Amino acid sequence: METVVIVTWIGMLIAALMNPTPTTTVVLVENGKAQNAIVVETKAGSIVVDKPGGYVNINSKNEKPSEINIMSEEKINSKFKSAIESTPLKPIHVLLYFKSGSNELTQSSKDKLPQILKSIKERMPCDVNVIGHTDTAGSKKYNEKLSLQRANSVKKWINLQNIDLIDLKVETYGETDLLVKTADNVSEKKNRRVELLIR
Repeated sequence: METVVIVTWIGMLIAALMNPTPTTTVVLVENGKAQNAIVVETKAGSIVVDKPGGYVNINSKNEKPSEINIMSEEKINSKFKSAIESTPLKPIHVLLYFKSGSNELTQSSKDKLPQILKSIKERMPCDVNVIGHTDTAGSKKYNEKLSLQRANSVKKWINLQNIDLIDLKVETYGETDLLVKTADNVSEKKNRRVELLIR
């Protein structure tokens, strides 16, 4: 019997490696990020797999992992189809923009809401971080309040969708984490935003 561990991002190494069955195969799958690597370790040694499609076999916790081999994407998809299909979808990051001095979304951001809802449902159960920001127009105190209002307006919209989330967190940064660096008292549409991290 063969145990398969599909690794799609740094740090996801399942405890099956501590007590592998006769053969455990660890495969590093492309995740769309520039940096992608995993350390496969047994009592006898370790090896770094850092190329998509790279895989090693482990026959015993007392033996070193095998040398790295490369498996084609086609073979990965056919051999490990059920494991890949059960792998959670990748986290996504979405930016929503607001009208100046307001917690009202721009029309183009309103148009994104159905896709955001779909993305959340596809990842259920999941958690969502809502992070509010402003530009530098106005005082810091005003912008702290406005960024919280923006984040809470998005949180309210999510809550109205009747989705059972693991967690829904709100954070705010006011004007302290600008997407586009500007001087003080500058109106910049890309800084008037809420970031959504859905995972």
